[in-house]
Amino acid sequence: SMTVGIVSAVGRMLPTGVTAFSIPQAIQTDAAINPGNSGGPLLNLRGEIIGVNAQIAASGTGTNSGVGFAIPSNIVRLVVPVLIERGEYQWPWLGVEGTDVTLSLAIANELDSQGGAYINGVVDGGPAASAGLRGSVGTELVEGLAVPVGGDVVIEADGKPINFFSDLLVAVAFKNPGDTIELTIIRDGVRQQIGVELAPRR
Repeated sequence: SMTVGIVSAVGRMLPTGVTAFSIPQAIQTDAAINPGNSGGPLLNLRGEIIGVNAQIAASGTGTNSGVGFAIPSNIVRLVVPVLIERGEYQWPWLGVEGTDVTLSLAIANELDSQGGAYINGVVDGGPAASAGLRGSVGTELVEGLAVPVGGDVVIEADGKPINFFSDLLVAVAFKNPGDTIELTIIRDGVRQQIGVELAPRR
């Protein structure tokens, strides 16, 4: 079967529903995706495959609520050949938890702008912890809201700007375990660089 619709968003983070990790750069569309056409290709008007339909946002009855998500073709091209050859794909792992830099975060941490990926926590024994990345050390109240403070803010990865936390996840996703990713961070108002050797996701 074939359905039509528009792409209403790109760059979404798509939960796998199996692990705590997400699929980066997911495509959001209102083309109907239901049992029978999930797993099929998402095509543009030129007939080019831009993604593989994967999930829907379901209502309480489990029916499609009008929003579907596709895994982008660049992720498929990255993963599928390795799956065919080896039977598994090993994702790289940074070992951080974080969020976008909101206005409240920027105020509490005395940042000049809202851009960047705020590191709220690092996993003990993970690559980020071993490289010296720092997570939050406490909270401060901003207009009655408890906001984390003291964490590093990643503003570049391998020289490319990081505007949101999802940008950092994408930068990591397109590396390999054992690669080093060069991060430019803001710590205590000072810009510095930290190299992190990525490990296999665990």
